[in-house]
Amino acid sequence: MTRRWLLFVPLAALVAVAAGIGLLLGGRAVLTTETDVIEAVADRYLAEAGAGAERTDCQARVAQSDGLWLVVICENAEGAGYEYFIDRFGRVADRKRLDGRA
Repeated sequence: MTRRWLLFVPLAALVAVAAGIGLLLGGRAVLTTETDVIEAVADRYLAEAGAGAERTDCQARVAQSDGLWLVVICENAEGAGYEYFIDRFGRVADRKRLDGRA
């Protein structure tokens, strides 16, 4: 009878780990704002695009795909730049290059 509680220790540990992971991911999703994401993507764009890139080249819209949150479009006056597809955790899930050709 006294050893019976030993069977529940691994189960309790598994439940605690799952709850911790859920809280971590949920907190990250809740605390990430659209402004934070757009600023981070604009910084990335400035690093990738090089000379002539401006922070004001970037704008965002709500993504239409499941699993995505935002699409941040960073495009210069000539139409060259990038589209960044952002997931629910604020990470860049994909990037598409805009070539600037009409």
